[in-house]
Amino acid sequence: MSYHSNMTSKGQVTVPKDIRDALGLLPGCQVEFKLDAEGNAILRKANDEARLKAREEEFIHRVQEVRRKFKAMDTMPNSGMDGLAYQRWLRGDEFEE
Repeated sequence: MSYHSNMTSKGQVTVPKDIRDALGLLPGCQVEFKLDAEGNAILRKANDEARLKAREEEFIHRVQEVRRKFKAMDTMPNSGMDGLAYQRWLRGDEFEE
């Protein structure tokens, strides 16, 4: 997909919304410009270590939250059932050893 934008007299351009969304750009985010061997300009979100660390911490927090919720829903903690016995219990099968 191709996008077009006009440059202002101050050298500013508007990054199209689809591109901003795809790169996760928000107001105040730093961007990086690079030129490749063919002279094409590449725009990408700057590698911000603090932002990446914050995203990692947020992800870990959400995983821990989901684990807590699943543990709270566990109706059979420490039941001693193995996976096969648990499947049979779920299906209502007779327990066979």
